[in-house]
Amino acid sequence: MNSILRDRDSFTTEELKPFLILPGEEISPVTIRTRLNALKRSGIITPVGRGLYTLKKLHNYTPEIDKSLREVYLVLRKQLPLTRICVWKPSWLNEFALHIASIQIIVVEAQREAERAVFEVLQEALKKNSSLTENLLLLNPSTEDIDLYVSGQSPAIFVGRLITEAPIMESDGIVIPRLEKMLVDLFSREPALEPFGDAEMDRVFRNAFDTYAPNADTILRYAARRGKRQEMVEYIRYNSFY
Repeated sequence: MNSILRDRDSFTTEELKPFLILPGEEISPVTIRTRLNALKRSGIITPVGRGLYTLKKLHNYTPEIDKSLREVYLVLRKQLPLTRICVWKPSWLNEFALHIASIQIIVVEAQREAERAVFEVLQEALKKNSSLTENLLLLNPSTEDIDLYVSGQSPAIFVGRLITEAPIMESDGIVIPRLEKMLVDLFSREPALEPFGDAEMDRVFRNAFDTYAPNADTILRYAARRGKRQEMVEYIRYNSFY
């Protein structure tokens, strides 16, 4: 199996079946699933979508959560304990880019109708907390707002809406986006990710898929929430990411 499929980015259950059956053997779908699950548990294959697998040895996506990001999250968690919040840094995508973007931005996303409350809590925190006072605070900034008010070296905090069912996770006690969310946000031209647009976007996607193999089903579900499902399907097929 390894010699035939090892250079493939992914393969389907049907393509894998011949390697799960002994010559002349007739087995049921249940036995096929049992053998597939055994390969997954042993780490020989990794699922990357519904009925899609890879032999690549993949790493877990765990971006660095620095002091400033943690501080912002904990301030909000203390003041708004029941609000669904996600925090992240656009600079995390530098890992996948050729041209490193010099941006010092924290993005805070909150559930629908909570953005204003989050913005006001941060306004007060910036007045009292010396380590955060240098940050420019913007609510739902457009690309034009960012071009006008944020320079490459200026620290800033953007507050926006967390789309329902966005793929997020908890890392070291902080809720951050999964890689799939960041890629769809990039594809959807999220203003905070503007430095990674156009030609750089293709490179970011390719390197992200080669290193971590983001889950296709998760990407397409979130893309659908952003009204981009069909465009994302076409983009993935055109670039042969799977």
